[in-house]
Amino acid sequence: MKTILPSLAALLAFTISTATLLAGDAAADNLSPGQILKNVRENYASLASYSDEGRIVATMNGNTSATTFTTRLARSNFYRIEWQPGAGSSLSAKNTGAQAVWSSGAGNFLEIGRGAQNQISRELALTEAAAPSVGATATVPRIFFDMPWGNPGGQLADLVSDGHRQADGQVGGVDCYVFATELSGRQTTLWIGRQDFLIHQIRTVISAEAMRAVLVGAGTDPGLLELKPGSLGFTVTETHAGIAVNKPFSRWDFVPTFPLSPSLDIE
Repeated sequence: MKTILPSLAALLAFTISTATLLAGDAAADNLSPGQILKNVRENYASLASYSDEGRIVATMNGNTSATTFTTRLARSNFYRIEWQPGAGSSLSAKNTGAQAVWSSGAGNFLEIGRGAQNQISRELALTEAAAPSVGATATVPRIFFDMPWGNPGGQLADLVSDGHRQADGQVGGVDCYVFATELSGRQTTLWIGRQDFLIHQIRTVISAEAMRAVLVGAGTDPGLLELKPGSLGFTVTETHAGIAVNKPFSRWDFVPTFPLSPSLDIE
């Protein structure tokens, strides 16, 4: 498994590029896909703040890793996404402590086990955090801040259609509209709350063939992959729970909960 680990960042980039592509919604069954898309985007844009508690479960070749995370977002540039990588998993190079990306009003910072690093922009901070957070920074934060990376607006418009709509479902007891699409061996399914117009779950399934193509493209020796028993299929399920909107926060709510370097200036 260690020979595959260096390519996980490339795989996550491959997965994350479609994680924000889908959307559904609707308080009424007769809404058109265009109205569904409009409602979702306008709803996120109208929020003063957003918070949740989430879990990302990744499975490859029978090995599973669970990453828990919390999200706090507020206008105009306050955010903190903090995550705890799963322990005892061969999908992780090593077990680590809590990690985070944040801005409490004094710059953009990233801590992924090497000390807090100052980032030149929110865009770069969330991008650098996408792989270590297993995608937690790549979906809701980007939609909330209407960030252009990956052109999420255009991707949403392409994929929210009658042809992608599935039977309604539930996530954590929340009634959801469900959309799914499959492209080049990658199937993405999205659950959107019928009443709150928010993302509650995203699942991406990558076939073994597509996975091999990603790993070879990232520089993995094809011969090593042929020696690897079992399927290289990859599944990532990202679930958002405990969602709260328009909750008042202070700037200190956007500082990580774990100890930071004394030299880090967050004043």
